[in-house]
Amino acid sequence: MKKILFLILSCFIFTHVSAQDHVISGKIKGMMDGEVLMGYYYGNKQYVKDTVEAKNESFEFISANKFDKGMYFILLPDQQYFQIVIDKTMSFHLESNIKNLISEMKIKGSNENEKFYQYQKYTLKKGIEASKIKEELDNTEENSVKKNSAQEKLKNVNKQVMDFKEDFTEKNSDTFFTKLLKAMDPIIIPESPLGENGKVDERFAFNYFKKHYWDHFDLTDDRMIRTPIFHEKMEKYLNEYTLQAPDSINKSLDVLIEKVRASSELFKYVINWTTNHYESSKIMGQDAVFVHLVFTYFITQQTPWIDQVKLTNIIDKAMRISPNLIGTVAPFLEIPDERGQNQSLHDIDAPFTALFFYDPDCGHCKTETPKVKEIIENYANNGVKIYAVCTEFDKEMWQEFIIDQAVESWINVIDIENKSNFRGKYNIMGTPRLYLLDANKKIIAKQIDSIALNEILENEFKKLNLQE
Repeated sequence: MKKILFLILSCFIFTHVSAQDHVISGKIKGMMDGEVLMGYYYGNKQYVKDTVEAKNESFEFISANKFDKGMYFILLPDQQYFQIVIDKTMSFHLESNIKNLISEMKIKGSNENEKFYQYQKYTLKKGIEASKIKEELDNTEENSVKKNSAQEKLKNVNKQVMDFKEDFTEKNSDTFFTKLLKAMDPIIIPESPLGENGKVDERFAFNYFKKHYWDHFDLTDDRMIRTPIFHEKMEKYLNEYTLQAPDSINKSLDVLIEKVRASSELFKYVINWTTNHYESSKIMGQDAVFVHLVFTYFITQQTPWIDQVKLTNIIDKAMRISPNLIGTVAPFLEIPDERGQNQSLHDIDAPFTALFFYDPDCGHCKTETPKVKEIIENYANNGVKIYAVCTEFDKEMWQEFIIDQAVESWINVIDIENKSNFRGKYNIMGTPRLYLLDANKKIIAKQIDSIALNEILENEFKKLNLQE
């Protein structure tokens, strides 16, 4: 009797635990045996959630924990894939045919995915219709009755799709998929008004579009980060619809970050991705955006997910970069020359000054120095000068380098006592390092090579000539 009671209790416990599991199962007619992968989107990346073995055309994903809400994809053994939405319902069954995954998809137990595939099936069907009509148009003579008829058919198909979408979103407004559809709606720009001068405001369309760019996108919804649409839209906003100047990028970022603040997931993602992106940007001057992000959000303790060690490193890097951003006045330097006389960088009278940091024992420096020398000589008649800082403390080696490279005409300095803190002021983490300053000693280029130096000087003198 005790043995029977134990078995009953064991079955009850087992059933109870299984009831807590979340199961997504599928049966795909014609699918080969092999590995089936469930993946998810996060920003601009795709990650593996789980893998199972498919047998007899069936597979089953089981999770004791809830799935993160968002859009997922199922990759089959033959590399075909389809998407599913995981939201309120985390257990459901799907069936289809390997030959027509979308059009034959049937969902049991998930209203969200039933609607998702209802929409996909309709648009797939209309897409096939439109494709045939386009093929007909390509093979029809211009201005013929047949071509006009085909164009009307295509217009009608497009209208049917738009009408279906409008009706679908209205009837299924409570689904996450409908929210995704709305997020992709275009911004309708009204007619540009006339300015005070009676002419059309040429900037109106762009400014209106930029201002209303996020109107259809719910930036308070954590689920949006686990879809393939948010990151692409964010990158377009920052790269295509924002002037690529640090101040403009900073303003766009501040607007976006404020909009996503209500979503902890989007807030975290935007700050993490943009900080990393602009920190590692190869575009000169965009390090100013990194500094802005760190000073605005990290130092003010708005990033609690960052551990203390990493936070300290990020802030330290921003502090090292901030004094030498493009557009700022170059940090003060006064370093002794070969005669022991202090030479002030800011006392140099020149339309442009090249600031060159080098190590006499550095192979790259030895290669780059002659190239820099040639460019400086080419612009010597234009008044360009160079302030060359030896980063090491070996005076003899430094003097040999000057003679070997024949750069005695340069303003050559060495800080043997390390009083000037040039490494900290100019973030010298390696050599060579080359800056270009204007007549007022503002930084107009940084961490450039000899090729870039030549191009920038050429362009700058062209500007000066035009102004004259």
